[in-house]
Amino acid sequence: MPKALEYEILIVSILGTFMVILDQTIMNIALPHIMAVFNETADRAQLVISAYMMASAISTPAAAFLCNRFGIKKIYLLSQAGFLLGSVLCGLAWNTNTLILFRVLQGLAGGLLSPIAMTMLFTSVPPEDRGMAMGIFGIPMMLAPAIGPTLGGYLVTYWSWRMCFYVNVPVVLLAIVVGFMWIKDSAIEKTAFDIKGFMLAAIGFSSILYAFSYAPSWHWNDWRIITLLVVGCVCIFTWIVVELREKEPMLDLHIFKYSGFSLATGINFVTTVGLFSAIFLLPMFLQNVRGLNAMQTGLMLMPMVLGTMITMPLSGRLYDKIGPRAPTVIGLVMTGLSTLWLQTLDVTTPDSMLLTILFIRSLGMGFCMMPVMTYAMAAVPLKMTAQASSITNVFRTVFASLGVAVFATMLDQFQKTNAATMSQTLTADSPIAMQLISSVQVMMMQAGQTLESAHQMALSILLQYVNLRATVTAYEMDYVISAVIVFMGIIPAMFLPFGSMKKGEASVDVGV
Repeated sequence: MPKALEYEILIVSILGTFMVILDQTIMNIALPHIMAVFNETADRAQLVISAYMMASAISTPAAAFLCNRFGIKKIYLLSQAGFLLGSVLCGLAWNTNTLILFRVLQGLAGGLLSPIAMTMLFTSVPPEDRGMAMGIFGIPMMLAPAIGPTLGGYLVTYWSWRMCFYVNVPVVLLAIVVGFMWIKDSAIEKTAFDIKGFMLAAIGFSSILYAFSYAPSWHWNDWRIITLLVVGCVCIFTWIVVELREKEPMLDLHIFKYSGFSLATGINFVTTVGLFSAIFLLPMFLQNVRGLNAMQTGLMLMPMVLGTMITMPLSGRLYDKIGPRAPTVIGLVMTGLSTLWLQTLDVTTPDSMLLTILFIRSLGMGFCMMPVMTYAMAAVPLKMTAQASSITNVFRTVFASLGVAVFATMLDQFQKTNAATMSQTLTADSPIAMQLISSVQVMMMQAGQTLESAHQMALSILLQYVNLRATVTAYEMDYVISAVIVFMGIIPAMFLPFGSMKKGEASVDVGV
C-alpha cells in the first residue's frame, strides 16, 4: 500500500485532473443553452469545445519540457492558476468570441495538468506501489464523465450555464493550496526549447483534432476536412523526422525503442477507441432513443462509477503482485462482452437490465485501463517519465477523438441505410404496415378524428416507427463494432508481462 505521505501526492494529482475532465463533460450539456443565450449556430457553438481541445493539444506536448526546465511544482501551480483564471473569465464571457478566447486559455492550462499529475504521481511512488496508486488515481477519471451530465444538467436547469465554469473555482483553489504545501521542487535541467518541434506538433495535432471534431457534421469528403487532415498529417510526419534528428527534442520519440512502451501504446489505441466510442454512444442512445433528459442520463450512467471504484484499486493491486497481463485481459474480456450485450438494448429494455450491463462494463473498464497506462510509464527509464506521460496523454486525446468521429459517422450512415432499407420493405401496402395503419386509424376515429386525418396520423406514426427502428439498429451495429475493437486488444495484451513488479530505482523526490 502507498504510504501516508505518498497519498498526499495522490490527492494533489487527483485534484490536478478531476476538474479538467469534469469541465469537458459538463460543457457538452451546457452547449445548447449557450447557443440559445448567444443566438449562435451549432457549428459556431461547437468552437467552444473545439477551441479548448485544440489548445489542450498544443500545450500537452510541451508538458515534459516545462517540467524539466522549470520544475514540476512551479508548472503545476501556474497551470492550476491559468485554469482558474480561464474558468472565471469563461463564466464572465459576454459573447461567443470572448468565450472561445477564454476557453483557449483554459485549454492551454488544462492540457498541462494531466501529464504533470501522472508524472508527479509516478515519480513519487515506489515501483512496487505504483499499480495501486495509479488505480486509485484512475477512479476520478471515470467519476468525472459519469457525474458530468447530471451536474451539468442541474446547473443549467436551476442556476445558469455560467455556473458550469464557476464550479471549478473552489476545487482548483484547493488544488493550489495543497500543491503549494505538499509538492517539493524537482530537479531542473537547462534544456533549450525545441521551437520547430513545438510548432509542428501544435499545428499537426490541433488540425487533426479539429478535423475529427467536425467530420461527422461536415462529412469526411468536405474540402475543409480533407485540407485539415492533409495539413495535420504532413506536419506530424515532418515533426517525427525533426524530433528524431533533434539533439534536445520537445518529445523524445526514441522512447518508442522501449518495446514495453510501444506495446502499451498500441493497446491504448485499441482500448481508447473501443471504450470511449461506447461512452460517446450511450448518452446519445439514452436521450435520443429512450427520451431521457440530461440529469436522468447522468443518473443512469452512475453504475459506471461504482464498478470502476471497485476494480481500479483492485487492478492496481493485481498489477503490483502479478503484473499487467492478467487484469488487462480480464478487463478487456468483460468490457467486450458487456459492450456486445449493449446491442440488445431497445426502447422497452428494463432499466434494471441496462444498469446491470453498465455495471459489468465498468468493472471491466476498471480492470484494463490503468494497468496498461501504468506499464507504459514503467517501461521507460525514470528520467523519461515526463516524456512518457506527455506522449501518452497526446495520443490518448487523438485516439479518443478519432473513435468518437468515426463512430458518429458510422452511426449516421447506418441510420440512413437502415431507414432506406426499411422504407423499401415496409411500404404502406405491406401487411404489417396495413395492420398498423388500420389499428391507428380506428383509435384516432374513436377519439373523434376524421378518416382523412386519422389516415395521415397513422402514416406519420409509421414513418416515426421506421426512423426509430433504423436508429436503434444503427446503435446496435455501432456497439458490435465497438466490442470487436475491444476484443482485438486482447491479442497484444497477451504479450504484457506476467509476474510481480520488481523494485526499481529510487523515485525522484517531487513530494514530501
